Amino acid sequence: MTLVVDFAGFVDAVRRYGVGGNECVYTTRKGETVHLTYVNPQTGVQIVSFLNGSEDAARAKLDEVGLGTAKGTWVTEASLEHLAQLTSETYVAAVAYDTRKGPGLWVDSYPFPPTEGGVLRAIFDEFVSEGILDERAFEQFIHDAKPVVRILEPVDLERFIKQKSSES
Repeated sequence: MTLVVDFAGFVDAVRRYGVGGNECVYTTRKGETVHLTYVNPQTGVQIVSFLNGSEDAARAKLDEVGLGTAKGTWVTEASLEHLAQLTSETYVAAVAYDTRKGPGLWVDSYPFPPTEGGVLRAIFDEFVSEGILDERAFEQFIHDAKPVVRILEPVDLERFIKQKSSES
């Protein structure tokens, strides 16, 4: 069983569901988010929290209240899929390009860091599969479309989300 709590309630939850001594919280960073996990080895109860901010500050706060910390993360069978969703990294690639009818924009996402060349090949392959371009015209596409590739990394996406949440 997994309990997800705000960081403000994390210590109380560990104290309530912990073994009653020598608890160790594991921390790991994903972008701007610190993931905190604790598991009671006797009951299998897992307690998870996510914190935007400094991993060192989170660890200092936990050390201050007597909880040990270490780098890492607890994973239970039941939470593997959920954890994979929470920690998966998304890269967004955008290509601005010229056409006879005006400017165009193509956007795609990747679970790994794409290269500019890979992104250009992906847009070209999509246009070929849709019958827009001939498969032998890659160099012509590059010349005529004058594509400009931009790749957003997970940290960029998290920064945009954080900015939007602070504007609300």
